[in-house]
Amino acid sequence: MATDLADKIVAYMEKKRHRLFKDNQEFNIIYIEGVNPDGTLNNDAPNEFNDVRLVLAFENEEPIILGIWEGTTEPGRRYTLNPMNPKGAARIAFGQYTAWKVGMHGNSEPHEGLVQVSTILVHRDLNKDFKRPGDKVENGLFGVNQHWGYDLPRTNIGLASAGCLVGRTRAGHREFMRIVKRDRRYQSNTNFVFTTTIIPGNELFDVTL
Repeated sequence: MATDLADKIVAYMEKKRHRLFKDNQEFNIIYIEGVNPDGTLNNDAPNEFNDVRLVLAFENEEPIILGIWEGTTEPGRRYTLNPMNPKGAARIAFGQYTAWKVGMHGNSEPHEGLVQVSTILVHRDLNKDFKRPGDKVENGLFGVNQHWGYDLPRTNIGLASAGCLVGRTRAGHREFMRIVKRDRRYQSNTNFVFTTTIIPGNELFDVTL
């Protein structure tokens, strides 16, 4: 399943003309919405950790998944219904962005993550329907960081996300950070800006190999 998922990701990204980093010890950070860690689709219900975060690399020109974790690319119920911004909760637009550096996230429980440093596109869920279609799109710096989800239950995002890219567990997030910091580009420059790709699961599974 992991091999099939890796192949589908590569085919999808090539179709979309996204950048794929294939050199030795260069890693691809990818989030897939509405997909389980076993590579199967789910119904992408609101307020659940039902997306995946993964790191993909290439060995002998073949894609491999170095790690895959439960996560969310979407704000939870709390911040969708009570948005921090009067324009509506931020939901990252699908696509690829070079926008994150290693840094510290959070105030109540600060921890190392990937911190937004360049602009991205977000949809503003003003009508609070937990969906992107019809929402206004905004470009900017919104503090959309990549951090952990405080070991909250899979079925309740709680306060873990107002629009960030979140791995559900602390342990999984620490593993994620250990992997991405092994990237040779970060090893040579700790100010390296990481690229991240956000993919809709239903479109990914429409790809034929």
